[in-house]
Amino acid sequence: MWTVTLIAVAVVLWLLYRKKWFSSLKEQGIPGPTPNLLFGNLLDLIRKSPLECYGEWIKKYGKVVGYYFGANPVVLVADADLLKRILVSDFHKFINRPNFTRPVHHDNKSAPKKRVEGFSQHLISLRDKRWKEIRSIITPTFTASKMKQMAPIMNGAIDSLLGNIEKQGAAEFDIYGMYQRLTMDVVGRTAFGIQTDVQNNPDDLFLRCAKVLFQNDIKNPILLLSTSFQSLDFLWMAMGRLKLRATNKGINPVDELIQSVKDVIASRRSNKENRRNDLLQLMIDAEIDDMSNITSDDLTAKDDNEEKTTGASSGKLTRRMTDADILDNSVLFFLAGYETTSTALAFTTHFLIHFPDAQEKIRQEVQNLIESEGDLDYSSVNKLQYLDEVIHEFVSREVAEDVDLGKYKLKKGVTVQVPAYHMHRDPELWGPDVDELNQKDSRQKTRKRSTPWPSRHSELGLETAWGCDSPTWRRSSLSPDCSPNTGWSLPPRQNRWMELH
Repeated sequence: MWTVTLIAVAVVLWLLYRKKWFSSLKEQGIPGPTPNLLFGNLLDLIRKSPLECYGEWIKKYGKVVGYYFGANPVVLVADADLLKRILVSDFHKFINRPNFTRPVHHDNKSAPKKRVEGFSQHLISLRDKRWKEIRSIITPTFTASKMKQMAPIMNGAIDSLLGNIEKQGAAEFDIYGMYQRLTMDVVGRTAFGIQTDVQNNPDDLFLRCAKVLFQNDIKNPILLLSTSFQSLDFLWMAMGRLKLRATNKGINPVDELIQSVKDVIASRRSNKENRRNDLLQLMIDAEIDDMSNITSDDLTAKDDNEEKTTGASSGKLTRRMTDADILDNSVLFFLAGYETTSTALAFTTHFLIHFPDAQEKIRQEVQNLIESEGDLDYSSVNKLQYLDEVIHEFVSREVAEDVDLGKYKLKKGVTVQVPAYHMHRDPELWGPDVDELNQKDSRQKTRKRSTPWPSRHSELGLETAWGCDSPTWRRSSLSPDCSPNTGWSLPPRQNRWMELH
């Protein structure tokens, strides 16, 4: 009898706690859909799709919406003026990234003590002071002069892509898979220091890792449970590892990749003759003075050739990246570059198919540049103004402390999310013709707005996405236009627009 009573009391107390927890966003003045006491609003996202849910919620509740990704409070912000405050003026209050599988209101002291190799010490996992330290050490790696050093390595990967495209001739083929393998090849050569054959070998280590790292379907039961009941994270992690090995013949491809990178780092540290002009080497060499005077400029990559004097030459205390820092951030570059870059390339290609006039203008611009410059390199690609305008036409933070945003009072630990797709289709920002290709008008509207909103939200704020304006990225986006005999087209039965979910 007492056992039943205690269980009943425990259940009632737990339900009261969950009800109180799921009322936190409304207490902060943020409207949104009513959450489920077990799974928050995750079931809505699963039944429909995130894009569909976001659109419905923004239409119903306005441009600031609160919902729960499992037990994690998330604020969806589609207000450009408010985002400018979050990403620029109040940036220092939103420096951390959310981790949806551990308790929300946490600090470095309560973070998991056990290091998850490859994932614990990269920039998305690090928090507060340690994030600033690693960010300021890595940032000088992305100056124009150092990116230019890596251009030949990247161009080698792009040349492999062009060769594979030419082999297809006039046959129908899936370009998205090629773009995915291209981005993996570039990351492998630059961030991991590994010469891959990913563009030609379907059993390449990088391909197997990609299948593992990007299989986090929102409908995955383990993801549903881990985000909703975070206090049992040790159980969900164990289940995830068992599932991973069960589906990969008892082997974890990520472990293989991590060991390969460890070997490369050790080889370069022990023998200077193994040095290469790539991102991995730049991280090995990177160091910075005492971190006590870090400014916002130290956290943002510049497009000039200025290099900060390191402590080694100034005699000051210096900070360097440990092997664990280098390893984990190499994995991060893989995660950050794989789907984002390949998807941007695929979108650009898709729209060029549907706007053949723009495709022809780009081809002509490229041919004129080749005739005058002789070839496409890191510097000359910057002169492709029309291509740059077309790319700009086509193509989440966690609160670190309590923030007063006027009407909204955000509590520490709440995740702020940018619904980029819906903002790109907001007629208040871009006018009524959002489905038309009007690249010059896009740039003009961006410049004229009282609150500037760039074509890509990764360009707004201090933590600008690395490489988002890389000339090498631009070159890969015009792959078929480098030849007067090459172009994009769809078979008649496929002459339709993509559906997004």
